[in-house]
Amino acid sequence: MIEKNEYFDVEFTDMTHDGMGVCKIEGFPVFVANALKGEKGQIKITKINSSFGFGRLLLLTEMSPFRKEPICEHFAECGGCNLMHMNYQMQLDFKKHRTKETLRKLGRIDTLVNETVGMVNPYYYRNKAVIPFAEENGKMIAGLYKNRTHDIIDMKKCYIIPKITTDIIKFLKNVFVELSIPAYNEKTGMGVIRNVVIRSSNKYDDISITLVTAIPKLPKKEIVIKKIVSKFEKVVSIIQNYNPEDTNVVLGKKSKVLYGEDFIIDEINDVKFKISHRSFYQVNPAQTEELYKKAIQYAEVDENHTVIDAFCGIGTIGLSVASQVKEVLGVEVIKQAVEDAKENALVNGIHNATFVAGKAEEVIQTWKSKNVDVLFVDPPRKGVEKEFLETVVQMKIPKIVYISCNVSTLARDLNYLQANNYEVIEVTPFDMFPQTSHIEAVAKVVLKTSN
Repeated sequence: MIEKNEYFDVEFTDMTHDGMGVCKIEGFPVFVANALKGEKGQIKITKINSSFGFGRLLLLTEMSPFRKEPICEHFAECGGCNLMHMNYQMQLDFKKHRTKETLRKLGRIDTLVNETVGMVNPYYYRNKAVIPFAEENGKMIAGLYKNRTHDIIDMKKCYIIPKITTDIIKFLKNVFVELSIPAYNEKTGMGVIRNVVIRSSNKYDDISITLVTAIPKLPKKEIVIKKIVSKFEKVVSIIQNYNPEDTNVVLGKKSKVLYGEDFIIDEINDVKFKISHRSFYQVNPAQTEELYKKAIQYAEVDENHTVIDAFCGIGTIGLSVASQVKEVLGVEVIKQAVEDAKENALVNGIHNATFVAGKAEEVIQTWKSKNVDVLFVDPPRKGVEKEFLETVVQMKIPKIVYISCNVSTLARDLNYLQANNYEVIEVTPFDMFPQTSHIEAVAKVVLKTSN
């Protein structure tokens, strides 16, 4: 019987979905962070469950040729990245393998899975960063959370957010200290600054800053604004968001514009998008362009087609394909996102797109009489409701392009479609989040013909 705090010499024979090494001790699986398949080493057992355990890597006696020294000094403790110890080609291969295995095991789908589409530069790619602030031993700190904790690493540098974002965070920390504006303390509920959210435009380099405060008024507001805009000329929008709740949710219900307007503009495949501080927008726009190109290629649209953009957000997919089709029908549950989608259609002079606020499984019922040629679906991590898929099957939509940020729910949903006269032609994984185990994938699905 294996017990906590025991030491073992092991060989890692597999990887978990989130990039941990898997070894077996007397047939009992143990998961170990920072270990790669094919490596050997010594571990200490840290936790035992009924069917598996966890260990800590103490020593490597045989290293994988695919191991890479992480360039970030925070890698061992930070929860932001978990694959930085793999070279980039192994990261891409790992994501293809996980996609294929998850589809096969959970969805019983045996289809072509293409090579993962990677980035030329897999660093500094995130156009949005949410940075928590806190006090530690009387000193203000700001950074990312340590893995599986609410303890903050005082960030010196981050390799997945733009360098200017890191510079702004460091600058703001100094400004708040200088002006005696304290960080929020989760334990006491005292203090002012909870989080700073920074969004940047990939196309135009414009920056939006949202200061999330625990009190309604930002102290010395005018001085803070003046210092920011005089230091960083690309900052075009400063928002204060008031969040007094004891919650992990970043944004509160009330916001006000302190400087500029509540949006920046970015561009994907020649379509402009206004992005407010609350808008959902893909965090890796360079890869988003490539993913949408693949999605539209899979759709094989023409000028006579009517397409549905389900879970449309601010209209990114629907507006990207609008110039190539007769009509776009978009649905999104968040009302503000729908207003943004309508605004984005106007900004781009697009008049053949209709966006509706509501639940996708309910709104699609009202489109049953439409002759829909293609369905784009880009749901949240939980996937789509079965009621939605049932309606899709009833409508006999000829082509479905499913964009997924969770391969497990993609496998479940594709399994349902496969059981209802649809064929999964192929799937392409995209590396939207390099250095992490997150996988985005786009699937081409077609209705089988009667012959």
